[in-house]
Amino acid sequence: MPTPVVVAILSEDRMFREVLTALLADKPGIQVAGSASALEELAAVGLFDVMLVDAGNDARRALSRLRAVRDRRGEVKTVVLGLPQEDASIAEYIEAGASGYILRGDSPEALVAAIHEVQQGRGPCAPPVVTAVLRRIAVLAEGPPAVAPPAVEPLTSREREILALLAEGYGNKEVCHQLHITVQTVKNHVHNILTKLQVHRRRDAVRLALELDLLQLSGEEAAGPIEGMKE
Repeated sequence: MPTPVVVAILSEDRMFREVLTALLADKPGIQVAGSASALEELAAVGLFDVMLVDAGNDARRALSRLRAVRDRRGEVKTVVLGLPQEDASIAEYIEAGASGYILRGDSPEALVAAIHEVQQGRGPCAPPVVTAVLRRIAVLAEGPPAVAPPAVEPLTSREREILALLAEGYGNKEVCHQLHITVQTVKNHVHNILTKLQVHRRRDAVRLALELDLLQLSGEEAAGPIEGMKE
Protein backbone atom coordinates (compact mmCIF):
# COMPACT_ATOMS: atom_id res chain seq x y z
CA MET A 1 0.00 0.00 0.00
CA PRO A 2 1.17 3.58 -0.68
CA THR A 3 2.49 5.57 2.25
CA PRO A 4 -0.36 7.63 3.76
CA VAL A 5 -0.19 11.42 3.92
CA VAL A 6 0.28 12.39 7.57
CA VAL A 7 -1.62 15.54 8.53
CA ALA A 8 -1.84 17.80 11.57
CA ILE A 9 -4.79 20.05 12.36
CA LEU A 10 -4.36 23.62 13.65
CA SER A 11 -7.56 25.17 15.00
CA GLU A 12 -8.61 27.06 18.10
CA ASP A 13 -11.97 25.27 17.98
CA ARG A 14 -11.71 22.00 19.90
CA MET A 15 -14.93 20.58 18.45
CA PHE A 16 -13.74 21.37 14.93
CA ARG A 17 -10.47 19.55 15.58
CA GLU A 18 -12.22 16.48 16.98
CA VAL A 19 -14.84 16.30 14.21
CA LEU A 20 -12.21 16.72 11.50
CA THR A 21 -9.98 14.09 13.11
CA ALA A 22 -12.85 11.60 13.17
CA LEU A 23 -13.78 12.45 9.60
CA LEU A 24 -10.27 11.90 8.23
CA ALA A 25 -9.73 8.74 10.26
CA ASP A 26 -11.96 6.83 7.81
CA LYS A 27 -10.34 8.23 4.67
CA PRO A 28 -7.85 5.95 2.88
CA GLY A 29 -4.39 7.36 2.35
CA ILE A 30 -4.77 9.87 5.20
CA GLN A 31 -3.32 9.60 8.71
CA VAL A 32 -3.92 12.21 11.39
CA ALA A 33 -0.83 12.74 13.55
CA GLY A 34 -2.69 15.00 15.96
CA SER A 35 -4.13 18.45 16.41
CA ALA A 36 -3.30 21.65 18.26
CA SER A 37 -4.95 24.92 19.17
CA ALA A 38 -1.73 26.92 18.85
CA LEU A 39 1.41 26.71 16.77
CA GLU A 40 3.52 26.17 19.88
CA GLU A 41 1.67 22.92 20.62
CA LEU A 42 2.55 21.30 17.29
CA ALA A 43 5.88 20.05 18.63
CA ALA A 44 3.96 17.47 20.63
CA VAL A 45 2.18 16.23 17.50
CA GLY A 46 5.33 14.85 15.93
CA LEU A 47 6.18 14.63 12.24
CA PHE A 48 3.58 15.30 9.56
CA ASP A 49 3.42 16.11 5.85
CA VAL A 50 0.54 18.56 5.56
CA MET A 51 -0.92 21.02 8.06
CA LEU A 52 -4.63 21.87 7.93
CA VAL A 53 -5.19 25.44 9.13
CA ASP A 54 -8.70 26.46 10.16
CA ALA A 55 -9.60 29.91 8.79
CA GLY A 56 -12.53 30.07 11.21
CA ASN A 57 -14.43 33.36 11.28
CA ASP A 58 -11.37 35.60 11.52
CA ALA A 59 -9.62 36.00 8.16
CA ARG A 60 -6.91 38.28 9.56
CA ARG A 61 -6.17 35.78 12.31
CA ALA A 62 -5.86 32.97 9.78
CA LEU A 63 -3.45 35.02 7.70
CA SER A 64 -1.25 35.79 10.70
CA ARG A 65 -1.17 32.09 11.65
CA LEU A 66 -0.19 31.14 8.12
CA ARG A 67 2.65 33.64 8.16
CA ALA A 68 3.79 32.31 11.52
CA VAL A 69 3.79 28.75 10.13
CA ARG A 70 5.76 29.90 7.11
CA ASP A 71 8.32 31.74 9.27
CA ARG A 72 8.80 28.93 11.80
CA ARG A 73 8.29 25.84 9.65
CA GLY A 74 8.77 27.04 6.10
CA GLU A 75 9.03 23.50 4.72
CA VAL A 76 5.53 22.51 5.88
CA LYS A 77 2.77 22.34 3.27
CA THR A 78 -0.48 23.93 4.42
CA VAL A 79 -4.13 23.76 3.41
CA VAL A 80 -6.45 26.54 4.62
CA LEU A 81 -9.92 25.32 5.55
CA GLY A 82 -13.23 27.16 5.40
CA LEU A 83 -12.60 30.16 3.17
CA PRO A 84 -15.84 31.82 2.01
CA GLN A 85 -16.91 31.29 -1.58
CA GLU A 86 -16.92 35.00 -2.27
CA ASP A 87 -13.53 35.65 -0.68
CA ALA A 88 -11.60 37.80 -3.14
CA SER A 89 -8.42 37.68 -1.06
CA ILE A 90 -7.55 34.00 -1.50
CA ALA A 91 -4.40 35.22 -3.24
CA GLU A 92 -3.41 36.76 0.09
CA TYR A 93 -3.55 33.34 1.76
CA ILE A 94 -1.39 31.86 -0.97
CA GLU A 95 1.04 34.74 -0.61
CA ALA A 96 1.07 34.14 3.15
CA GLY A 97 2.23 30.57 2.58
CA ALA A 98 -0.85 28.45 1.88
CA SER A 99 -0.19 25.54 -0.45
CA GLY A 100 -3.91 24.97 -1.05
CA TYR A 101 -7.34 25.83 0.29
CA ILE A 102 -10.83 24.47 0.86
CA LEU A 103 -13.88 26.69 0.50
CA ARG A 104 -16.88 26.62 2.81
CA GLY A 105 -19.34 24.08 1.51
CA ASP A 106 -16.72 21.89 -0.15
CA SER A 107 -17.15 18.16 0.40
CA PRO A 108 -14.93 15.90 2.55
CA GLU A 109 -13.81 14.29 -0.71
CA ALA A 110 -12.61 17.68 -1.92
CA LEU A 111 -10.57 18.02 1.28
CA VAL A 112 -8.99 14.60 0.83
CA ALA A 113 -8.18 15.43 -2.81
CA ALA A 114 -6.66 18.76 -1.77
CA ILE A 115 -4.46 17.05 0.83
CA HIS A 116 -3.10 14.60 -1.74
CA GLU A 117 -2.60 17.30 -4.37
CA VAL A 118 -0.72 19.54 -1.95
CA GLN A 119 1.45 16.64 -0.82
CA GLN A 120 2.33 16.00 -4.46
CA GLY A 121 3.12 19.67 -5.04
CA ARG A 122 -0.02 20.42 -7.02
CA GLY A 123 -1.97 22.92 -4.99
CA PRO A 124 -5.61 23.21 -6.12
CA CYS A 125 -6.39 26.54 -7.73
CA ALA A 126 -9.76 27.43 -9.27
CA PRO A 127 -9.86 29.82 -12.28
CA PRO A 128 -11.00 32.85 -10.24
CA VAL A 129 -8.06 32.32 -7.90
CA VAL A 130 -5.64 32.02 -10.81
CA THR A 131 -6.91 35.39 -12.00
CA ALA A 132 -6.48 36.90 -8.51
CA VAL A 133 -2.96 35.52 -8.19
CA LEU A 134 -1.92 36.80 -11.61
CA ARG A 135 -3.38 40.20 -10.76
CA ARG A 136 -1.43 40.23 -7.51
CA ILE A 137 1.79 39.27 -9.32
CA ALA A 138 1.21 42.13 -11.76
CA VAL A 139 0.78 44.60 -8.88
CA LEU A 140 3.96 43.39 -7.19
CA ALA A 141 5.85 43.62 -10.49
CA GLU A 142 4.90 47.27 -10.81
CA GLY A 143 6.62 48.02 -7.51
CA PRO A 144 5.35 50.31 -4.74
CA PRO A 145 2.97 53.06 -5.82
CA ALA A 146 4.52 56.45 -6.38
CA VAL A 147 4.07 58.78 -3.45
CA ALA A 148 2.50 62.02 -4.53
CA PRO A 149 4.23 65.16 -3.25
CA PRO A 150 2.35 66.87 -0.45
CA ALA A 151 -0.04 69.58 -1.47
CA VAL A 152 1.24 72.87 -0.08
CA GLU A 153 -0.06 76.41 -0.17
CA PRO A 154 1.92 78.57 -2.63
CA LEU A 155 4.62 80.78 -1.16
CA THR A 156 4.69 84.49 -1.89
CA SER A 157 7.70 86.00 -3.63
CA ARG A 158 8.84 87.51 -0.32
CA GLU A 159 8.53 84.14 1.44
CA ARG A 160 10.59 82.48 -1.30
CA GLU A 161 13.17 85.22 -0.96
CA ILE A 162 13.42 84.69 2.79
CA LEU A 163 13.52 80.93 2.43
CA ALA A 164 16.39 81.22 -0.05
CA LEU A 165 18.33 83.31 2.46
CA LEU A 166 17.61 80.77 5.21
CA ALA A 167 18.95 78.07 2.90
CA GLU A 168 22.19 80.03 2.58
CA GLY A 169 22.57 79.91 6.36
CA TYR A 170 21.31 83.37 7.24
CA GLY A 171 19.70 83.99 10.65
CA ASN A 172 16.78 86.30 11.38
CA LYS A 173 18.92 89.40 11.99
CA GLU A 174 20.96 88.80 8.85
CA VAL A 175 17.78 88.38 6.81
CA CYS A 176 16.30 91.60 8.15
CA HIS A 177 19.50 93.50 7.24
CA GLN A 178 19.51 91.99 3.74
CA LEU A 179 15.87 92.84 3.07
CA HIS A 180 15.64 96.00 5.19
CA ILE A 181 12.73 94.72 7.26
CA THR A 182 12.29 94.21 11.00
CA VAL A 183 13.21 91.02 12.85
CA GLN A 184 9.56 90.55 13.84
CA THR A 185 8.55 90.74 10.18
CA VAL A 186 11.11 88.05 9.37
CA LYS A 187 9.74 85.88 12.17
CA ASN A 188 6.20 86.33 10.85
CA HIS A 189 7.27 85.30 7.36
CA VAL A 190 9.14 82.27 8.69
CA HIS A 191 6.07 81.23 10.67
CA ASN A 192 3.95 81.49 7.51
CA ILE A 193 6.49 79.46 5.53
CA LEU A 194 6.52 76.65 8.08
CA THR A 195 2.73 76.64 8.22
CA LYS A 196 2.32 76.51 4.44
CA LEU A 197 4.89 73.75 4.02
CA GLN A 198 3.44 71.83 6.99
CA VAL A 199 6.79 71.41 8.76
CA HIS A 200 8.15 72.45 12.17
CA ARG A 201 11.76 73.36 11.44
CA ARG A 202 13.48 75.68 8.98
CA ARG A 203 15.79 72.88 7.92
CA ASP A 204 12.78 70.75 6.94
CA ALA A 205 11.22 73.70 5.12
CA VAL A 206 14.31 74.16 2.97
CA ARG A 207 14.58 70.41 2.28
CA LEU A 208 10.93 70.21 1.19
CA ALA A 209 11.19 73.40 -0.87
CA LEU A 210 14.14 71.93 -2.74
CA GLU A 211 12.27 68.68 -3.38
CA LEU A 212 9.29 70.63 -4.74
CA ASP A 213 11.49 72.99 -6.78
CA LEU A 214 10.27 75.99 -4.84
CA LEU A 215 13.82 77.33 -4.54
CA GLN A 216 16.21 78.13 -7.34
CA LEU A 217 19.69 77.70 -5.88
CA SER A 218 22.92 77.27 -7.78
CA GLY A 219 26.57 76.60 -7.16
CA GLU A 220 27.63 76.19 -3.55
CA GLU A 221 24.11 77.07 -2.38
CA ALA A 222 22.64 74.05 -4.16
CA ALA A 223 25.46 71.79 -3.06
CA GLY A 224 24.87 72.17 0.65
CA PRO A 225 22.06 74.53 1.60
CA ILE A 226 20.83 72.56 4.60
CA GLU A 227 23.99 71.69 6.52
CA GLY A 228 24.94 75.28 7.20
CA MET A 229 21.50 76.43 8.26
CA LYS A 230 20.70 78.07 11.55
CA GLU A 231 17.64 76.70 13.33
